[in-house]
Amino acid sequence: MNLPLLFARRYLLAKRKQNAVNIITLISIVVVAVVTAAMVVVLSTLNGISQLVDTLYSPFDQDITITPATGKTFPRDSLNLAAIKALPEVKEVSWVIEENVLLRSGDEQAVGTMKGVEPQYVAMSGLARHMYSGEAMLENGHGPVVILGAALKDVLRVPVDDGVTEPLQLGALIRGRKIAQLSSSAFEQRRVAVSGAFTINMEFDRQYLLAPIGFAAALLHYGDEVNALEVQARPGADPGKLKTAVERIAGKAFTVKTRQQKNMLMYTTNANEKWFTFVVLAFIGLIGAFNIIASLTLMMIEKRQDMRTLGGMGVTDRFIRRVFFLEGLLIVVVGTVTGLLAGLGLCALQKWTGFVSLQDSVVDAYPVEVMWTDLVMIFIAVMAIGTVAAWVPLRSLSRRYLVTGE
Repeated sequence: MNLPLLFARRYLLAKRKQNAVNIITLISIVVVAVVTAAMVVVLSTLNGISQLVDTLYSPFDQDITITPATGKTFPRDSLNLAAIKALPEVKEVSWVIEENVLLRSGDEQAVGTMKGVEPQYVAMSGLARHMYSGEAMLENGHGPVVILGAALKDVLRVPVDDGVTEPLQLGALIRGRKIAQLSSSAFEQRRVAVSGAFTINMEFDRQYLLAPIGFAAALLHYGDEVNALEVQARPGADPGKLKTAVERIAGKAFTVKTRQQKNMLMYTTNANEKWFTFVVLAFIGLIGAFNIIASLTLMMIEKRQDMRTLGGMGVTDRFIRRVFFLEGLLIVVVGTVTGLLAGLGLCALQKWTGFVSLQDSVVDAYPVEVMWTDLVMIFIAVMAIGTVAAWVPLRSLSRRYLVTGE
């Protein structure tokens, strides 16, 4: 039997002569629980926001993007497409042409980024889930059609599926022409109908339009050249491993990036924000741990006579210090476990009911995503803080209040 632990368990919230000790102990447990729950809720919310941002970018940035190491375009046959598609982690691929174009509809005009893609790209990006109006298609019964961002469509005031009375006009500078030679003959212009409008986020909605890759190549005079090859990974595949496999096939003439690497600043900022928040909450927990010191101090004062009695029976100072150290650990453990359960309960409630809503956003409620690695990290951090708070002052407090000769 572990006698120090038995004493510590009996002392935890036991009936005492001074009720203030129980109150301080309960406050210590509540402080640890609140800080722990706050860590769980805040980190889970940041995880949810990060996943939401990733979801918003995924329709236009596939898992892997292959671009030329030098220059802007490359011939399709310079990349071993068959070998890449044969990789077991690859689900689908699409050639991509991306360039800024001038858009005009009636008296309205705007500059947008045209992304020429193959038909399978619509399914790769899950664009049907993001349609604001019309249909997610790049061909109709009359020929090629384009899909505009909702904000871009509103600016141009272009109707859907009207290729006759008010078609959308696209213009692009012909390759090889110098800007100083700008004239009507320097631009290639095409008319095309709009099949629909998508809404993903404000950046994409006001900038992008999707077009068939053949239409884009003809407008830009690209011939058989493209800007990139985008690769969709199978569910559960490791993007890092797939990137390494694609790099071996592509060679040094190409640059291979994952979605996270393409948007490094955004993902790094989200990660740094998460760690900074964790450090701030841990510091708050460290300040709250002083309640444990207060609780142990009051308990030592109250139990001083009991400890002297045990000392007279041959109990060592080490035994006594261990009793109060374990008392401090019990406070931390109870508070941490309670906080973890409370945090998980709040996250589950938010996920199921969305009681904390978001106004004028792409989602109705704050997204939350609990990660078990965060729970382990929180548990270790809070326990470490509590252990330090219980151990560091223990020797000086025990000498002051538990000396048997007093």
